[in-house]
Amino acid sequence: MKVLETWKQSSWKIKTLVILAVLYVLYVLLGFLVAPGLVRDNARQALAELTGRDVQINEVKINPLALSATINGFAIKDEQTEVLAAFDHLYVNFQVSSLFRWTWYFDQIALDGLTLRARRNPGSVFNFDDILAHIEAQAEAEPDEEAPVAEQDAALPSIAVGELVLTNGDLRYTEAAGKTPHELILPIAFDVNNFSTVAKDKESNDYAVRLEGPDGGVFDWAGHFEFTPFIANGRLQVERVDLVSLAKLGQDQVRFTVPSGEMDLEAQYEFTQHPEAKLLIEEGRLTLRNVSLLKPGQESPSIRVPGVTVSGIGVDTLAQTVSIPEVEISKPEIHAVLEEAGLDLATLFLPPDEEKAEQVKEQVKEKAQQAAERIVEAETFWKVTLDKVGVNGSLLRFTDRTLSPAQTVELSDGDLTLTNLVVGEEAPFQWQGSAKLAGEGALSHSGEGKLAPLSISSKASLSDLPLATFSPWLEKDMPLSLTAGTLGVDMNAQVSGDAPDATVSASANIQGLNLLEGGRPLLKANNATLQGLSLSTATRQVQIEEIGLTGLDMLHQIDNQGRDAATRIDAGSTPSTADSSGAADSGKPWQVGIKRVRLVGSQVRHEDLTVSPNFRIGLYQLSGIVSNLNTRPGSRANLDLKAQIDRYAPFSIKGVLAPEPLYSDLAITLQNYEMTSLTPFTGLYLGYQVEKGQLGVETDVNIENNHLRSKSDIRANQFYLGEKVESDEAVKVPIKLGLSVLRSRSGEIHLPVKMSGELDDPSFSVTGMILKVLTNIVVKAATAPFSVLAGLAGGENLERIQFEPGSATAGAQTNDSLEALAKVLDEKPDLRIGLIGTTNAADRIALAEQALGSDLDGEDWPGIDMALEESSLRRKLKRRYESSTDKDVETLVSEPLPEDENEADRILAKAAWDAMAPPMAEAITTQQLVELARLRSENAKAALVQQLGVAQDRVYLNESKVDGDVAGLTLTLAK
Repeated sequence: MKVLETWKQSSWKIKTLVILAVLYVLYVLLGFLVAPGLVRDNARQALAELTGRDVQINEVKINPLALSATINGFAIKDEQTEVLAAFDHLYVNFQVSSLFRWTWYFDQIALDGLTLRARRNPGSVFNFDDILAHIEAQAEAEPDEEAPVAEQDAALPSIAVGELVLTNGDLRYTEAAGKTPHELILPIAFDVNNFSTVAKDKESNDYAVRLEGPDGGVFDWAGHFEFTPFIANGRLQVERVDLVSLAKLGQDQVRFTVPSGEMDLEAQYEFTQHPEAKLLIEEGRLTLRNVSLLKPGQESPSIRVPGVTVSGIGVDTLAQTVSIPEVEISKPEIHAVLEEAGLDLATLFLPPDEEKAEQVKEQVKEKAQQAAERIVEAETFWKVTLDKVGVNGSLLRFTDRTLSPAQTVELSDGDLTLTNLVVGEEAPFQWQGSAKLAGEGALSHSGEGKLAPLSISSKASLSDLPLATFSPWLEKDMPLSLTAGTLGVDMNAQVSGDAPDATVSASANIQGLNLLEGGRPLLKANNATLQGLSLSTATRQVQIEEIGLTGLDMLHQIDNQGRDAATRIDAGSTPSTADSSGAADSGKPWQVGIKRVRLVGSQVRHEDLTVSPNFRIGLYQLSGIVSNLNTRPGSRANLDLKAQIDRYAPFSIKGVLAPEPLYSDLAITLQNYEMTSLTPFTGLYLGYQVEKGQLGVETDVNIENNHLRSKSDIRANQFYLGEKVESDEAVKVPIKLGLSVLRSRSGEIHLPVKMSGELDDPSFSVTGMILKVLTNIVVKAATAPFSVLAGLAGGENLERIQFEPGSATAGAQTNDSLEALAKVLDEKPDLRIGLIGTTNAADRIALAEQALGSDLDGEDWPGIDMALEESSLRRKLKRRYESSTDKDVETLVSEPLPEDENEADRILAKAAWDAMAPPMAEAITTQQLVELARLRSENAKAALVQQLGVAQDRVYLNESKVDGDVAGLTLTLAK
């Protein structure tokens, strides 16, 4: 009561002070004791309902005196990462002065130990997806409320913070979409001073953000920003960022790992929202150090870049421009590996999953095509300017593991400078560079051009490229190998237009070429040059001024299986896998023209191992020109070539040749070729080796309208066969005799040969026709020599020489034949003649008549014709018949006799003669006939030797034959 009495008696000032003191005490008690628990519980419940997760708040402290609050041990739980978001301490200090500033002013907001954790699981499912779904479900469950219409220029609430600090924070991201989870931890800290949503002075809203990577990388972001309108500027700097850790997060999306690499990035930026959004980046600089990309399973990186510096980067989003003053790339190394599945670099950046890889490839193709079309049409949205790109000491290594063993070729010591490359504007760019190819080949190149419209001109030079380096690739596809040779090329090229169209002019040379086929020499060349090459894809034409071949040495070999080089190469070549279903070029065919091919000091050799001994022949000192070669239908090439066959026999070919339609008008000559080299063929087909001989040929070959006409003059001088060779294919005729028949007095065999035939006749073969004609001539000379020799005998066949029946004395006709035979022997000194005396039925009759006449009149018998003119001899004939037959002579005549007595008497005498001669012919003995035949051959030899000057050893007598077909001589020939 006393207290109440005192309270009533107190003045209003005292009462006011007491009330305020009580309220203050209540305020303090509530702030210290009651409010922390309420805030903690309500906050935890609200966040749990919002997120659908277990939310933890260990402690809430409120200092009502300092207007500060502290929250300790906050966490939103997560089953996969333990916590989704958490911090150790949050301190907020609110200032009462906010009441007088019309601003929510906080002296300090300090956050310590913040951790934010995200995890991506297979199927791109994140560990916070359930929270987003929970919030969305709550929003859909709540009744729709009409949202208030916002003012057009609604201002941000006025908030100011003297110091906004984050310490000991980290961001954690776990990539668990692949087979092995990878975690990235980024420590984070920042300090923002004088933060204000309305302040416009430079001393407000300064901030500094710092993140430290697990391996020493640092992210510094410092600057200034303002609101209404929003303005931000500052500097971003990243140092020593470990690319290894970053790459692990995406290693399941690509087919490589990053075993090493650091990155630096810095730039100044300025962003303004009014009047249009605009971002400016200036003085940007990107640096990469020791970056390596390693394909799993490989020992060395596919890509290694010791240093890349991109300096002066500038970006203007409003103007849509990007400018890069300079890019420097130091000693980059690229190692491409070709395997059965393809080139590894082509798939390095694709997902390991094949289905996803195909999707990415299609997307990349589509975007690349769209970008290329925009560049060509100069319709790019952004203008990109690259003032200078410099590459020094580059190395491109290509390894082909489809070969066994694997082969590697390098493009090393590469330097490249590219200037003024602009995308999105018509502007010329330039480049120049150099490199070493395969260790020794010196490559230099330069050029200039524009991307829109496309127009590029370039020059390139390559020297001393060792061709043997590329032999394994040649050996893979065909049985050929390059063991020596260096290539040099000088080339100018222009590319332009939408197609685009390309024109190329070039010259090339190859020194010391050595090409083997199956380990055997095939082609060598001391020097091969190509001059004045011009190529145009627009006109589909290739023109070559000259191909020069000096010291060419080509070997064409037919092996013991009968296969020539082309057949062996085709049999040993890898079949092409190219798609022939629709990839053929439907445009007009390419036209290739070569103005001149010049051969100097060359040789072409041929070997045939199907015959024994092996046949070898060669064109040596081959020189000349082939001009006007062209694939254009109707064009004709001119040939003028000279050589020495086997280094001594002059050979030439001159004329005109066309492939389509086939046409030729050629003159071919060969002189003094030693025929001993032909022994493999003469032994096979003639059955003898060549003892000696020289061959000469003059041939005119004409082909027109698919019809062949050939006229050859073949001369074999002193051609003699030697020892016999056993051969089942040899002709079974006296071939040596045939050659002797053909051989002239001077030792020359002259064979004029004419051929004619239709080339489109499947049965017609030029080679077969030549062999057939030559074989027929020689065989005919061997089997029917006298028909061949008839030309020398005035057309007379001397195989038989006629005598008068019953006579061994040579008459006029016989002497003419013997003279013709002597002439033949004089022209054919290698021939010997065999004389066979022969008789026939006419000789029996003649001998019988001779015996009958001798009986009638002795040695004075004049012959039947004269005897019929003398009456005394007619009387003897009639009496001889009547006495020997006891028959009247008139019985021999059935027809009436003429009235003239003399004529009738002659008829009766002749009838008696004809009746008596046959019986006497049958009585002629063989010995009489043999003697007649012998005398004929002896008399003929005597005439040939003594009168006509034939050497007696060239005429020999053979055994006589009786009752044959010839009344005279039958001749034989021998060598």
